[in-house]
Amino acid sequence: MKKQLTTILFSLLSVICIAQERLSLEQCLDSARLYNHALQNAALSIDAANLTVSEARTHYYPTVAANVMAFYAFDKMMKGDGTIPAEVAAISPALAAYAGQPYAIRELNSAYNATLSVTQPIYAGGQIHTANKLAELQRDVNHLKYGMELRELEQKITENYWQIVTVKYNLSTLDAADRQVGEVYRQVEQFLNAGLCNQNDLLRVKLRQQELASQRLRLNNAQHVLLLLLAQQIGLANHNIDIESGIPNDKVVLNDQLSFANGQSNREEIALATKAIEAAELQIKMERAKLMPTVGVGLVGYNVGIGGLSSTARNIVKTNQLNAMVAATVSVPISAWWGGSKAIKRRKLELQQSQNTLLDTQEKIRVDIESAWADLRQAYQQIDIARASVEQAAENLRISSLQYKAGTETLSNLLDAETLNRQAQNSLSNALADYQRSKAVYLLKSR
Repeated sequence: MKKQLTTILFSLLSVICIAQERLSLEQCLDSARLYNHALQNAALSIDAANLTVSEARTHYYPTVAANVMAFYAFDKMMKGDGTIPAEVAAISPALAAYAGQPYAIRELNSAYNATLSVTQPIYAGGQIHTANKLAELQRDVNHLKYGMELRELEQKITENYWQIVTVKYNLSTLDAADRQVGEVYRQVEQFLNAGLCNQNDLLRVKLRQQELASQRLRLNNAQHVLLLLLAQQIGLANHNIDIESGIPNDKVVLNDQLSFANGQSNREEIALATKAIEAAELQIKMERAKLMPTVGVGLVGYNVGIGGLSSTARNIVKTNQLNAMVAATVSVPISAWWGGSKAIKRRKLELQQSQNTLLDTQEKIRVDIESAWADLRQAYQQIDIARASVEQAAENLRISSLQYKAGTETLSNLLDAETLNRQAQNSLSNALADYQRSKAVYLLKSR
């Protein structure tokens, strides 16, 4: 995340430049790492997990609470009147003079209580430690999810990029086909003027030109949609982008870099399945910790004040009191064992599920890598086949053109030769692009 922040100023300028020129595959991937919205959300999840870890650590610290309560009554809360009984003389001879005299009490209409408490957990059965471990585990999981999101995004962009390259190459073969059919059209016109063919031959060539125009419309529309999708994937949906349309046409080989990985991989899916096992083990510890006694100590300070007393009452009642106390608590969750043992068994079953998921994930990834390797080898072999077809189709078209000019070849055969040549060119471009796509996908899946 820090790398993203440090490069943001430089990337803003690069985006402006990128939007005005053709993008390479690497530029598309770089832009996606910075601006793809799904990837940004995955990065925000990491930031949130880091905050959760910091929050969990605070549970080791004492908890501090302050409480203030105050009230004011519109009337006195302690009220009474009457005559002092004669029995007070038995309590003290000094009170005998008050016997039989009337009295009236009107006291207390306000009070406040301010409390400050500090509580330090001493032992919680391991709940705090386990909760911190779970928070750190979630942070690691979010990092792995980010890596998996990035790899899947790179694969989608790579496949889309080479699909666009293929469409562009097919459009270029249509340009060549248009020129070839246009040349045939001029020859047929000459033959028609010389009375060597009929009007149907000219109409047949026009139909072929219309067929090529229809294919061009479909390819242009496909290119437009694919470019829109690519712009969204790389976070430049509001920019008019294009890509480099060249296909590497040199001899491709399966070199040491592309040696078969034997199904071995450090894929995020395996790491996530491993983390799920760790999480299940921590959940078992947490359930056991809930059944353990908890011990804590605390310090409480309070200040109590009362108001609305008469002067006489204030002489015998303290209207303000400040004090503090130390307390210790021990809590034993006796009844929690009734359901706690079942919760532990349930967590153990979840642990077994996580272990099975890890084995299943490893097997699926091995199959996924082997499948990607098979696709790569197939794409590699298809290139030689496509190149041979291009050579044969080009030679067939050359011979058909010469024979048609000499009057020994039919127009139908010439047009078929042109179609075969265009299809062979498209097949080669598809094979070359598919090899590049398969190579990138294999490297992503086997890393």
